[in-house]
Amino acid sequence: MMNLEKNIERIRANFPHLEFLIHLGACGTAPLCLKWYNAMQKYWEFEYAHSELSDVAIASLTRQSIEAKKEAAKLINAEPREISWINRVLQGLNIVRDVIDYNYPWKNDDNVVFTDQGYPSSGHTWLQLRKKGVEIHRVKNVDGKILLHGGPSIKAELAPSCWEYGDMDQAIDEKTKLVCINRTTWHCGFTYDIEAVCKLAHEKGALVVDDAYQTLGARVMDVHKDEVDFMVSGSHKWQCGPLLAGILYVRKDLCEKLEPSYWNYLNVDTGPWTLEQKKHPFVLGVPFGKQDHDNIKSYDVPFYRTAAKFDQGIGSTDALWGWLATLKWLNELGKEDIEKRVVRLGGYLIEGLLNIGCKINTPLDPKQRHGLINYTTGSYGNDFKCYEAMGTRVPKPIIGPTIRYQGGIGGIRVSTHFYNTEEDIDNFIDFQKDLMPK
Repeated sequence: MMNLEKNIERIRANFPHLEFLIHLGACGTAPLCLKWYNAMQKYWEFEYAHSELSDVAIASLTRQSIEAKKEAAKLINAEPREISWINRVLQGLNIVRDVIDYNYPWKNDDNVVFTDQGYPSSGHTWLQLRKKGVEIHRVKNVDGKILLHGGPSIKAELAPSCWEYGDMDQAIDEKTKLVCINRTTWHCGFTYDIEAVCKLAHEKGALVVDDAYQTLGARVMDVHKDEVDFMVSGSHKWQCGPLLAGILYVRKDLCEKLEPSYWNYLNVDTGPWTLEQKKHPFVLGVPFGKQDHDNIKSYDVPFYRTAAKFDQGIGSTDALWGWLATLKWLNELGKEDIEKRVVRLGGYLIEGLLNIGCKINTPLDPKQRHGLINYTTGSYGNDFKCYEAMGTRVPKPIIGPTIRYQGGIGGIRVSTHFYNTEEDIDNFIDFQKDLMPK
Protein backbone atom coordinates (compact mmCIF):
# COMPACT_ATOMS: atom_id res chain seq x y z
CA MET A 1 0.00 0.00 0.00
CA MET A 2 1.41 3.40 -1.00
CA ASN A 3 2.15 5.87 1.81
CA LEU A 4 -0.03 8.88 1.01
CA GLU A 5 1.89 11.43 3.01
CA LYS A 6 5.33 10.41 1.73
CA ASN A 7 4.27 10.07 -1.91
CA ILE A 8 2.00 13.08 -2.34
CA GLU A 9 3.93 14.53 -5.31
CA ARG A 10 3.84 11.17 -7.07
CA ILE A 11 0.10 10.99 -6.41
CA ARG A 12 -0.48 14.54 -7.64
CA ALA A 13 1.25 13.64 -10.91
CA ASN A 14 -1.90 11.65 -11.76
CA PHE A 15 -3.79 14.96 -11.92
CA PRO A 16 -1.95 16.91 -14.66
CA HIS A 17 -4.07 20.06 -14.31
CA LEU A 18 -2.70 20.63 -10.79
CA GLU A 19 0.45 21.96 -12.45
CA PHE A 20 -1.35 25.14 -13.49
CA LEU A 21 -4.31 25.51 -11.12
CA ILE A 22 -5.32 25.06 -7.48
CA HIS A 23 -8.23 22.63 -7.37
CA LEU A 24 -10.41 22.81 -4.26
CA GLY A 25 -13.63 21.31 -5.56
CA ALA A 26 -13.82 17.51 -5.39
CA CYS A 27 -17.32 18.03 -3.98
CA GLY A 28 -18.30 19.27 -7.47
CA THR A 29 -16.08 17.43 -9.92
CA ALA A 30 -12.59 16.11 -9.25
CA PRO A 31 -9.84 17.16 -11.68
CA LEU A 32 -9.07 14.84 -14.57
CA CYS A 33 -7.22 11.79 -13.28
CA LEU A 34 -4.83 9.87 -15.52
CA LYS A 35 -5.90 6.59 -13.94
CA TRP A 36 -9.30 6.67 -15.62
CA TYR A 37 -8.20 8.70 -18.62
CA ASN A 38 -5.54 6.17 -19.64
CA ALA A 39 -7.85 3.22 -18.99
CA MET A 40 -10.56 4.74 -21.19
CA GLN A 41 -7.98 5.34 -23.93
CA LYS A 42 -7.05 1.66 -23.71
CA TYR A 43 -10.69 0.70 -24.08
CA TRP A 44 -11.05 2.64 -27.33
CA GLU A 45 -7.79 1.19 -28.63
CA PHE A 46 -9.17 -2.25 -27.79
CA GLU A 47 -12.49 -1.44 -29.46
CA TYR A 48 -10.69 -0.22 -32.58
CA ALA A 49 -8.56 -3.36 -32.71
CA HIS A 50 -11.54 -5.70 -32.27
CA SER A 51 -14.35 -3.80 -33.95
CA GLU A 52 -15.00 -6.71 -36.31
CA LEU A 53 -15.25 -9.09 -33.35
CA SER A 54 -18.11 -7.64 -31.32
CA ASP A 55 -18.35 -10.71 -29.06
CA VAL A 56 -14.73 -10.25 -27.99
CA ALA A 57 -15.40 -6.66 -26.90
CA ILE A 58 -18.56 -7.63 -25.02
CA ALA A 59 -16.85 -10.52 -23.24
CA SER A 60 -14.10 -8.17 -22.16
CA LEU A 61 -16.70 -5.79 -20.77
CA THR A 62 -18.09 -8.66 -18.69
CA ARG A 63 -14.68 -9.31 -17.18
CA GLN A 64 -14.20 -5.60 -16.44
CA SER A 65 -17.62 -5.46 -14.80
CA ILE A 66 -16.84 -8.41 -12.53
CA GLU A 67 -13.52 -6.88 -11.47
CA ALA A 68 -15.03 -3.43 -10.93
CA LYS A 69 -17.75 -4.86 -8.69
CA LYS A 70 -15.07 -6.53 -6.57
CA GLU A 71 -13.20 -3.22 -6.18
CA ALA A 72 -16.39 -1.24 -5.48
CA ALA A 73 -17.46 -3.79 -2.87
CA LYS A 74 -14.06 -3.58 -1.20
CA LEU A 75 -14.36 0.21 -0.97
CA ILE A 76 -17.67 0.05 0.94
CA ASN A 77 -17.15 -3.32 2.73
CA ALA A 78 -19.86 -5.13 0.79
CA GLU A 79 -20.02 -8.26 -1.32
CA PRO A 80 -19.73 -8.01 -5.13
CA ARG A 81 -23.16 -9.64 -5.43
CA GLU A 82 -24.64 -6.59 -3.66
CA ILE A 83 -23.41 -4.16 -6.34
CA SER A 84 -25.31 -2.96 -9.40
CA TRP A 85 -24.30 -0.26 -11.86
CA ILE A 86 -26.03 3.08 -12.39
CA ASN A 87 -25.12 6.15 -14.45
CA ARG A 88 -26.34 8.77 -12.00
CA VAL A 89 -27.40 8.93 -8.36
CA LEU A 90 -30.80 10.23 -9.51
CA GLN A 91 -31.27 7.01 -11.49
CA GLY A 92 -30.44 4.96 -8.38
CA LEU A 93 -32.96 6.83 -6.22
CA ASN A 94 -35.67 6.29 -8.84
CA ILE A 95 -34.83 2.57 -8.94
CA VAL A 96 -35.20 2.34 -5.16
CA ARG A 97 -38.54 4.17 -5.20
CA ASP A 98 -39.94 2.00 -7.98
CA VAL A 99 -38.60 -1.31 -6.65
CA ILE A 100 -40.28 -0.63 -3.30
CA ASP A 101 -43.52 0.22 -5.10
CA TYR A 102 -43.33 -2.94 -7.25
CA ASN A 103 -42.84 -5.21 -4.23
CA TYR A 104 -44.60 -3.37 -1.39
CA PRO A 105 -46.83 -0.80 -3.13
CA TRP A 106 -46.82 2.71 -1.73
CA LYS A 107 -50.25 3.37 -0.22
CA ASN A 108 -52.33 6.00 1.53
CA ASP A 109 -50.81 7.12 4.88
CA ASP A 110 -47.33 5.72 4.17
CA ASN A 111 -44.63 8.35 4.54
CA VAL A 112 -41.09 8.95 3.34
CA VAL A 113 -38.56 10.93 5.37
CA PHE A 114 -35.76 13.18 4.15
CA THR A 115 -34.17 16.42 5.38
CA ASP A 116 -33.97 20.06 4.35
CA GLN A 117 -30.21 19.55 3.88
CA GLY A 118 -30.55 16.75 1.32
CA TYR A 119 -29.58 17.30 -2.30
CA PRO A 120 -32.61 18.32 -4.46
CA SER A 121 -32.93 14.83 -6.00
CA SER A 122 -33.09 13.39 -2.46
CA GLY A 123 -36.33 15.31 -2.00
CA HIS A 124 -37.86 15.78 -5.43
CA THR A 125 -37.71 12.04 -6.28
CA TRP A 126 -40.31 11.26 -3.61
CA LEU A 127 -42.79 14.08 -4.25
CA GLN A 128 -44.69 12.13 -6.93
CA LEU A 129 -45.67 9.61 -4.24
CA ARG A 130 -48.19 12.13 -2.92
CA LYS A 131 -50.45 11.05 -5.79
CA LYS A 132 -50.67 7.68 -4.02
CA GLY A 133 -51.56 9.31 -0.70
CA VAL A 134 -48.02 9.15 0.69
CA GLU A 135 -46.99 11.89 3.12
CA ILE A 136 -43.65 13.68 2.93
CA HIS A 137 -41.88 14.17 6.28
CA ARG A 138 -38.95 16.59 6.14
CA VAL A 139 -36.54 17.17 9.03
CA LYS A 140 -35.46 20.79 9.60
CA ASN A 141 -31.79 21.48 10.32
CA VAL A 142 -30.50 23.09 13.49
CA ASP A 143 -27.51 25.28 12.54
CA GLY A 144 -26.74 23.01 9.59
CA LYS A 145 -26.99 19.77 11.56
CA ILE A 146 -29.77 17.19 11.41
CA LEU A 147 -30.53 15.96 14.91
CA LEU A 148 -31.48 12.38 15.68
CA HIS A 149 -33.19 13.32 18.95
CA GLY A 150 -33.71 16.43 21.05
CA GLY A 151 -34.68 18.86 18.31
CA PRO A 152 -37.40 21.51 18.63
CA SER A 153 -40.91 20.07 18.74
CA ILE A 154 -42.28 20.91 15.28
CA LYS A 155 -44.98 19.69 12.96
CA ALA A 156 -45.52 22.38 10.34
CA GLU A 157 -47.25 21.96 6.97
CA LEU A 158 -44.91 23.09 4.17
CA ALA A 159 -47.00 22.14 1.14
CA PRO A 160 -49.82 19.70 0.38
CA SER A 161 -49.00 16.43 2.22
CA CYS A 162 -45.56 17.79 3.21
CA TRP A 163 -44.77 18.21 6.91
CA GLU A 164 -41.66 19.53 8.66
CA TYR A 165 -40.28 18.11 11.92
CA GLY A 166 -37.56 19.10 14.38
CA ASP A 167 -35.53 15.87 14.43
CA MET A 168 -35.38 12.38 12.94
CA ASP A 169 -37.14 10.75 15.88
CA GLN A 170 -40.18 13.01 15.41
CA ALA A 171 -40.30 12.47 11.64
CA ILE A 172 -39.90 8.66 11.56
CA ASP A 173 -42.91 6.69 12.77
CA GLU A 174 -44.55 3.29 12.28
CA LYS A 175 -45.94 4.41 8.91
CA THR A 176 -42.53 5.42 7.53
CA LYS A 177 -41.62 3.17 4.62
CA LEU A 178 -38.32 4.81 3.62
CA VAL A 179 -35.75 7.24 5.02
CA CYS A 180 -33.47 8.99 2.50
CA ILE A 181 -30.22 10.40 3.88
CA ASN A 182 -27.27 12.19 2.28
CA ARG A 183 -24.44 10.67 4.33
CA THR A 184 -22.60 13.98 3.94
CA THR A 185 -24.74 17.00 3.11
CA TRP A 186 -23.87 18.39 -0.28
CA HIS A 187 -23.56 22.09 0.51
CA CYS A 188 -22.33 22.44 4.10
CA GLY A 189 -20.63 19.08 4.76
CA PHE A 190 -22.46 17.82 7.86
CA THR A 191 -21.72 14.07 8.05
CA TYR A 192 -24.25 11.79 9.74
CA ASP A 193 -23.83 8.94 12.16
CA ILE A 194 -25.51 6.75 9.55
CA GLU A 195 -25.46 3.67 11.79
CA ALA A 196 -27.61 5.51 14.34
CA VAL A 197 -30.01 6.70 11.63
CA CYS A 198 -30.43 3.13 10.34
CA LYS A 199 -31.01 1.81 13.86
CA LEU A 200 -33.78 4.33 14.48
CA ALA A 201 -35.41 3.70 11.08
CA HIS A 202 -35.26 -0.09 11.42
CA GLU A 203 -36.81 0.06 14.89
CA LYS A 204 -39.83 1.70 13.24
CA GLY A 205 -39.85 -0.82 10.35
CA ALA A 206 -38.49 1.60 7.70
CA LEU A 207 -35.84 1.04 5.04
CA VAL A 208 -32.93 3.45 4.52
CA VAL A 209 -31.41 4.67 1.26
CA ASP A 210 -28.02 6.30 1.76
CA ASP A 211 -26.93 8.86 -0.86
CA ALA A 212 -23.17 8.69 -0.27
CA TYR A 213 -22.07 10.76 -3.27
CA GLN A 214 -20.38 13.36 -1.03
CA THR A 215 -18.78 10.74 1.23
CA LEU A 216 -17.51 7.76 -0.75
CA GLY A 217 -13.86 8.31 -1.55
CA ALA A 218 -13.37 10.80 1.30
CA ARG A 219 -14.36 8.79 4.39
CA VAL A 220 -14.25 5.12 5.30
CA MET A 221 -17.59 3.45 4.62
CA ASP A 222 -18.87 0.12 5.95
CA VAL A 223 -22.39 -0.51 4.71
CA HIS A 224 -22.64 -3.83 6.55
CA LYS A 225 -21.70 -2.34 9.92
CA ASP A 226 -24.05 0.60 9.33
CA GLU A 227 -26.84 -1.81 8.23
CA VAL A 228 -27.71 0.35 5.23
CA ASP A 229 -30.46 -1.12 3.02
CA PHE A 230 -29.67 0.75 -0.20
CA MET A 231 -26.74 3.01 -1.09
CA VAL A 232 -26.16 5.13 -4.18
CA SER A 233 -23.07 7.01 -5.31
CA GLY A 234 -21.56 8.42 -8.46
CA SER A 235 -17.91 8.34 -9.47
CA HIS A 236 -16.63 11.76 -10.52
CA LYS A 237 -16.49 13.59 -7.19
CA TRP A 238 -14.51 12.23 -4.23
CA GLN A 239 -13.78 8.97 -6.06
CA CYS A 240 -11.91 10.91 -8.77
CA GLY A 241 -13.48 8.78 -11.50
CA PRO A 242 -15.03 9.47 -14.90
CA LEU A 243 -18.54 10.73 -15.55
CA LEU A 244 -21.47 8.34 -16.04
CA ALA A 245 -20.49 5.61 -13.61
CA GLY A 246 -22.03 4.83 -10.25
CA ILE A 247 -22.96 2.26 -7.61
CA LEU A 248 -26.32 0.99 -6.48
CA TYR A 249 -25.77 -1.15 -3.38
CA VAL A 250 -28.63 -3.41 -2.29
CA ARG A 251 -28.34 -5.40 0.95
CA LYS A 252 -27.94 -9.11 0.30
CA ASP A 253 -31.22 -10.29 1.81
CA LEU A 254 -33.11 -7.59 -0.13
CA CYS A 255 -31.42 -8.73 -3.35
CA GLU A 256 -32.95 -12.14 -2.73
CA LYS A 257 -36.42 -10.90 -1.73
CA LEU A 258 -37.07 -7.97 -4.06
CA GLU A 259 -38.04 -8.24 -7.71
CA PRO A 260 -36.90 -5.53 -10.14
CA SER A 261 -39.46 -3.07 -11.43
CA TYR A 262 -37.43 -2.61 -14.63
CA TRP A 263 -37.31 -5.95 -16.44
CA ASN A 264 -34.10 -6.59 -18.36
CA TYR A 265 -33.99 -9.91 -20.23
CA LEU A 266 -30.21 -10.04 -19.67
CA ASN A 267 -30.75 -10.30 -15.92
CA VAL A 268 -32.53 -13.65 -15.81
CA ASP A 269 -30.63 -16.49 -14.15
CA THR A 270 -29.97 -19.26 -16.65
CA GLY A 271 -27.20 -20.76 -14.53
CA PRO A 272 -23.38 -20.53 -14.70
CA TRP A 273 -21.99 -20.11 -18.20
CA THR A 274 -19.81 -22.79 -19.75
CA LEU A 275 -16.49 -21.95 -21.38
CA GLU A 276 -18.20 -22.07 -24.77
CA GLN A 277 -20.85 -19.61 -23.61
CA LYS A 278 -18.17 -17.26 -22.29
CA LYS A 279 -16.37 -17.54 -25.62
CA HIS A 280 -19.55 -16.66 -27.56
CA PRO A 281 -21.62 -14.60 -25.09
CA PHE A 282 -24.16 -13.26 -27.59
CA VAL A 283 -24.53 -16.53 -29.49
CA LEU A 284 -24.59 -19.19 -26.78
CA GLY A 285 -24.57 -17.25 -23.49
CA VAL A 286 -27.53 -15.02 -24.28
CA PRO A 287 -29.02 -17.75 -26.48
CA PHE A 288 -29.49 -15.79 -29.71
CA GLY A 289 -27.64 -18.51 -31.67
CA LYS A 290 -29.28 -21.55 -30.12
CA GLN A 291 -31.67 -23.50 -32.31
CA ASP A 292 -34.30 -23.68 -29.57
CA HIS A 293 -34.14 -19.93 -28.81
CA ASP A 294 -37.63 -18.67 -27.91
CA ASN A 295 -38.59 -15.16 -26.83
CA ILE A 296 -40.77 -16.48 -23.98
CA LYS A 297 -39.36 -19.84 -22.88
CA SER A 298 -35.71 -18.76 -23.02
CA TYR A 299 -36.34 -15.88 -20.59
CA ASP A 300 -39.31 -16.97 -18.46
CA VAL A 301 -37.07 -17.89 -15.54
CA PRO A 302 -36.30 -16.14 -12.23
CA PHE A 303 -33.94 -13.18 -12.07
CA TYR A 304 -30.51 -13.38 -10.47
CA ARG A 305 -30.61 -13.41 -6.68
CA THR A 306 -28.04 -10.60 -6.67
CA ALA A 307 -28.07 -6.84 -7.23
CA ALA A 308 -27.39 -7.58 -10.90
CA LYS A 309 -31.16 -8.03 -11.29
CA PHE A 310 -31.53 -4.23 -10.91
CA ASP A 311 -29.06 -3.40 -13.71
CA GLN A 312 -30.86 -1.37 -16.37
CA GLY A 313 -28.28 -2.12 -19.04
CA ILE A 314 -27.32 1.48 -19.83
CA GLY A 315 -23.79 1.59 -18.43
CA SER A 316 -21.07 3.27 -20.46
CA THR A 317 -18.41 0.71 -21.42
CA ASP A 318 -15.48 3.13 -21.55
CA ALA A 319 -16.52 4.73 -18.25
CA LEU A 320 -16.60 1.30 -16.61
CA TRP A 321 -13.04 0.61 -17.76
CA GLY A 322 -11.97 3.99 -16.40
CA TRP A 323 -13.76 3.57 -13.13
CA LEU A 324 -12.25 0.13 -12.55
CA ALA A 325 -8.79 1.70 -12.77
CA THR A 326 -9.77 4.44 -10.33
CA LEU A 327 -11.39 2.05 -7.83
CA LYS A 328 -8.27 -0.15 -7.85
CA TRP A 329 -6.13 2.91 -7.18
CA LEU A 330 -8.28 4.13 -4.28
CA ASN A 331 -8.12 0.69 -2.66
CA GLU A 332 -4.36 0.62 -3.16
CA LEU A 333 -3.97 4.04 -1.53
CA GLY A 334 -6.07 2.83 1.40
CA LYS A 335 -9.42 4.32 2.43
CA GLU A 336 -8.29 4.78 6.04
CA ASP A 337 -5.25 6.84 4.96
CA ILE A 338 -7.38 8.84 2.52
CA GLU A 339 -9.89 9.69 5.26
CA LYS A 340 -7.13 10.69 7.68
CA ARG A 341 -5.58 13.08 5.15
CA VAL A 342 -8.88 14.55 3.95
CA VAL A 343 -10.14 15.24 7.49
CA ARG A 344 -6.78 16.71 8.53
CA LEU A 345 -6.63 19.04 5.52
CA GLY A 346 -10.26 20.04 6.13
CA GLY A 347 -9.31 21.03 9.68
CA TYR A 348 -6.31 22.97 8.38
CA LEU A 349 -8.60 24.87 6.01
CA ILE A 350 -11.11 25.63 8.79
CA GLU A 351 -8.33 26.95 11.04
CA GLY A 352 -7.08 29.26 8.30
CA LEU A 353 -10.56 30.59 7.53
CA LEU A 354 -11.28 31.28 11.20
CA ASN A 355 -7.96 33.13 11.55
CA ILE A 356 -8.96 35.62 8.84
CA GLY A 357 -12.42 36.24 10.29
CA CYS A 358 -14.70 33.89 8.34
CA LYS A 359 -17.71 32.14 9.86
CA ILE A 360 -17.74 28.37 9.36
CA ASN A 361 -21.09 26.73 8.55
CA THR A 362 -19.68 23.21 8.62
CA PRO A 363 -19.44 21.34 11.96
CA LEU A 364 -16.01 21.75 13.54
CA ASP A 365 -16.09 18.25 15.06
CA PRO A 366 -14.02 15.98 12.76
CA LYS A 367 -16.52 13.17 13.40
CA GLN A 368 -19.23 15.26 11.75
CA ARG A 369 -17.33 16.43 8.66
CA HIS A 370 -14.46 15.64 6.32
CA GLY A 371 -13.06 17.99 3.65
CA LEU A 372 -16.27 19.66 2.39
CA ILE A 373 -16.35 23.07 4.07
CA ASN A 374 -18.90 25.89 3.81
CA TYR A 375 -18.08 29.36 5.12
CA THR A 376 -19.10 33.00 4.78
CA THR A 377 -17.15 36.24 4.81
CA GLY A 378 -20.13 37.98 6.41
CA SER A 379 -22.47 38.83 3.56
CA TYR A 380 -23.88 37.21 0.45
CA GLY A 381 -22.62 40.09 -1.70
CA ASN A 382 -19.03 39.75 -0.57
CA ASP A 383 -19.16 35.94 -0.76
CA PHE A 384 -20.26 36.21 -4.38
CA LYS A 385 -17.50 38.72 -5.14
CA CYS A 386 -14.92 36.31 -3.66
CA TYR A 387 -16.33 33.38 -5.64
CA GLU A 388 -16.08 35.34 -8.90
CA ALA A 389 -12.52 36.47 -8.18
CA MET A 390 -11.07 33.03 -7.43
CA GLY A 391 -10.99 31.91 -11.05
CA THR A 392 -9.02 35.05 -12.00
CA ARG A 393 -6.17 34.49 -9.55
CA VAL A 394 -2.69 34.46 -11.15
CA PRO A 395 -0.51 32.64 -11.78
CA LYS A 396 -2.68 29.72 -10.63
CA PRO A 397 -6.47 30.22 -10.66
CA ILE A 398 -8.47 28.65 -7.83
CA ILE A 399 -10.98 26.18 -9.28
CA GLY A 400 -13.81 24.47 -7.42
CA PRO A 401 -15.16 26.89 -4.79
CA THR A 402 -18.73 27.99 -5.48
CA ILE A 403 -21.80 29.48 -3.78
CA ARG A 404 -24.18 26.99 -2.19
CA TYR A 405 -27.23 27.65 0.01
CA GLN A 406 -30.07 25.46 1.24
CA GLY A 407 -32.35 25.34 4.26
CA GLY A 408 -31.15 28.76 5.40
CA ILE A 409 -27.51 27.62 5.57
CA GLY A 410 -24.90 28.63 3.04
CA GLY A 411 -21.98 30.60 1.73
CA ILE A 412 -18.86 29.61 -0.18
CA ARG A 413 -18.40 25.85 -0.59
CA VAL A 414 -14.83 24.59 -0.91
CA SER A 415 -13.26 21.18 -0.41
CA THR A 416 -9.93 19.54 0.31
CA HIS A 417 -9.11 16.08 -1.02
CA PHE A 418 -6.15 13.73 -0.68
CA TYR A 419 -4.38 15.29 -3.69
CA ASN A 420 -4.37 18.74 -2.05
CA THR A 421 -1.52 20.12 0.01
CA GLU A 422 -1.07 22.63 2.82
CA GLU A 423 0.48 24.93 0.20
CA ASP A 424 -2.77 24.83 -1.81
CA ILE A 425 -4.70 25.83 1.28
CA ASP A 426 -2.22 28.54 2.32
CA ASN A 427 -2.47 30.13 -1.13
CA PHE A 428 -6.25 29.96 -0.95
CA ILE A 429 -6.36 31.55 2.52
CA ASP A 430 -3.97 34.33 1.48
CA PHE A 431 -6.14 35.13 -1.54
CA GLN A 432 -9.34 35.03 0.55
CA LYS A 433 -7.77 37.27 3.20
CA ASP A 434 -7.20 40.01 0.63
CA LEU A 435 -10.89 39.86 -0.31
CA MET A 436 -12.27 40.14 3.22
CA PRO A 437 -14.48 43.17 3.99
CA LYS A 438 -12.39 46.11 5.18
